[in-house]
Amino acid sequence: MTITHADPAIPAGRLLHLDCRAGLAGDMFLAALADFAGPWLDLQPLYAMLRPFAQVQPVREVRRGVAGTRLEILPATDQPLRHLPELLAIAAQLPLSGSVQARVQQAFHRLAEAEAAVHGVAVESIHFHEVGAVDTIVDVVAACWAVEALGVERITASPVPWFAGTVQCAHGTMPLPAPATVRLLHGKPVFPTDATWELVTPTGALLLDILVDEYAAGPAGVLLTQGTGYGNNPAGDGVRLFLCDSDPLSPELQRLWVLECTLDHLTGEELGAALQGIMAAGALDVIYLPGIMKKNRPGGLLQVLCGEDLLEQVEDAVFRHTCTLGLRRTLATRRVLPRQAMTLRTPLGELAAKQARRGDTCLLRPEHEAMQTLADSLGLSVAELRLKLVQGGGE
Repeated sequence: MTITHADPAIPAGRLLHLDCRAGLAGDMFLAALADFAGPWLDLQPLYAMLRPFAQVQPVREVRRGVAGTRLEILPATDQPLRHLPELLAIAAQLPLSGSVQARVQQAFHRLAEAEAAVHGVAVESIHFHEVGAVDTIVDVVAACWAVEALGVERITASPVPWFAGTVQCAHGTMPLPAPATVRLLHGKPVFPTDATWELVTPTGALLLDILVDEYAAGPAGVLLTQGTGYGNNPAGDGVRLFLCDSDPLSPELQRLWVLECTLDHLTGEELGAALQGIMAAGALDVIYLPGIMKKNRPGGLLQVLCGEDLLEQVEDAVFRHTCTLGLRRTLATRRVLPRQAMTLRTPLGELAAKQARRGDTCLLRPEHEAMQTLADSLGLSVAELRLKLVQGGGE
């Protein structure tokens, strides 16, 4: 079996579509990501990264009969008033990849430039007064980090709703949309609504500005999962995110998961039973590679292959049968040759076999169980039968 890994371990061609017709805020975007079904995105590393600044807690919520996720973002400590250089310094210290770091820095600069233009001051003078800019840090870092973690190559969004009214802020009473929001929405498609409350926040407009490649009526491709994110306004509708494969796999390619963990605590009998139990749970293949682990203990690497439909079931089997404390997951693709079952007639008897084709080449492989049955009937071992077939040939 051949497994081809993508880099970073995720098939190319993914598209993320933002349905923001009911509005968008930074926390709503992250909440929709937290609402994704299945194993598409593990946000725990992100929450751990942001813990020095804030505790991020997803909360399940149903609004108008639609279940989604809302986030509670609580500052870890009293937060100081921060200016742009301080935000940039914080971002520089985070363990982000080079591309994510660049996008985060670009976002902070873009927001500061928009606010400075609105208030008629220098960029360096702009202060971020939303809880010391904790919300801005969490929302911007989370969005940029998640886009890379999902392997997204292209982002589209629906047109953006327009709204009216006023809002109280540190500068007094301001019209809606907020002036910074209006500036960030320049060049983007909008449509009017009757709303007299804030549908799109400055951070929401910022995410549209730095992330979206194209505005479209809806997603295009093969839908993988979706999430609904709600904001803090209990009367507000949410934003919906749709993750798609914009470049579907060819019929010969299949998507599967590679699960790995290291083991040094099982007896030989327990290890054998674990391999059998994991296969019974629906794994496509189970491999154990022996080696030497920490403190020079004998141990090994357990590698399990399974399809997306049985991922949770197979993972549960690995945890149950091995009692491991952690499991690594890698999304990969494998190429499967077109194949069919057939009967192979030989001078020594018939054998069930599989026939596969690669271009003009035909590959023929007898089933092991059929070889074992025929060998037993002839009083031979499988190795002896194989040798006789090679020497005598088959039809």
